[in-house]
Amino acid sequence: MKKSYLLLSVLTLTLFLSSCLKEGNRNYAESSVVYIDKDMTSGKIYGKSLTGRLIVANEMLLMQPGTFKFLSYSWDEAYGTTPIAETLMDNVVITGEPKDVTRKAVMLSSPPDVEDPDKFLAVSEPYYVNNDLFLGDNWLFEYAYESKKGETAEVQIYTVDDPELADNEVLLEVRLVMGGEPESGASLTSKTDIIAFNMGPLRAYQESISDSKRDLKIHIQYYKKGMDEPVELPRIYLLTIGDNS
Repeated sequence: MKKSYLLLSVLTLTLFLSSCLKEGNRNYAESSVVYIDKDMTSGKIYGKSLTGRLIVANEMLLMQPGTFKFLSYSWDEAYGTTPIAETLMDNVVITGEPKDVTRKAVMLSSPPDVEDPDKFLAVSEPYYVNNDLFLGDNWLFEYAYESKKGETAEVQIYTVDDPELADNEVLLEVRLVMGGEPESGASLTSKTDIIAFNMGPLRAYQESISDSKRDLKIHIQYYKKGMDEPVELPRIYLLTIGDNS
């Protein structure tokens, strides 16, 4: 079984930001999660990388806006740029096969009541932008878990009913559910993956209560291996809702 501390050491936002820059110019080659977006004026499809780049490529023409892809790509000054919405975007060359990042919507219900929930090795703090436009109200999480060959992992995020929370506080729980049938004699291996949770349903629900502009304080917990009770991520995450959020 792989050492879990090796996984924990990379469960940071820097895992998303793998860049190899050449000295003396702006050329680059990198791998990153990329949000696929569409300029509503021109209809052009482009990508927003988590490394902070705006990129275009022929392959993106067939990609669905609002989705996330894990891409490896490069840019050279000779490739040039494309103007979209008065912004110059790099014409990149995609190498390798794009990989889909799973997307799910936050569930406006409590997690299932189970006696022994499946447990993560770790869940990262979310990568998100506090508005509903730049990344489409999606929060990205990286997570690690153990499984045997033949098993599958499903991840969901729920709202938790906690009477001790203030009106402007929300508790979310990231829940792991293992399925499938492990092969006989298979050993446990450690795995990591990335998921995007759309916070649109939570935003819509809260704005149906009041459309005044305000900050929700989001607490996030999950069940961790070796712990009987859920553990909470160390920070509180703000979600601004209401007018002009």
